[in-house]
Amino acid sequence: MIEQFKSWWDSITERERQLSILSAAFLFLAIIYWGVWKPLSTQIEASEKRLASSEQTLAWVEEKAGLLVQAGAGSSRVGLQPLTLQQIISRSAKQFGINFSRIESKTDQVEVVITDIEFDQFILWLTNLSNQNFISVVSTDFSKIDPLGHVKVNRLVLAN
Repeated sequence: MIEQFKSWWDSITERERQLSILSAAFLFLAIIYWGVWKPLSTQIEASEKRLASSEQTLAWVEEKAGLLVQAGAGSSRVGLQPLTLQQIISRSAKQFGINFSRIESKTDQVEVVITDIEFDQFILWLTNLSNQNFISVVSTDFSKIDPLGHVKVNRLVLAN
């Protein structure tokens, strides 16, 4: 194969050799650009967009976290209530039009999962639980979802 190339190379004119070298150099640069540089720059740009989106979500969650902490401020219970903690939470949720994906009773605590709820409605409900029933937020894990202003409550632990 090398012999065939050498014989072909010797048979072409000087001008054809220069044109061949120039074409090979252009082909090499094109392969470098479209095979390496362009995919790499596209990947970097996509990563920067994901980072900006994640930073925006983090800022939104940090902004709303203070409201959630305030909603869980009531921690003491005055007087006995005939209803269980789960019953109180279920009735209160029904009043606010909240549907649970899952509700699980634990010792002196209830764990709740809500697939989609408007954040302001969620805060109002927690504030009502705190003010009316002295139920507080022990821990929570939620994430922002579309449409704007809605959250998914992955885990909400409530206690007296």
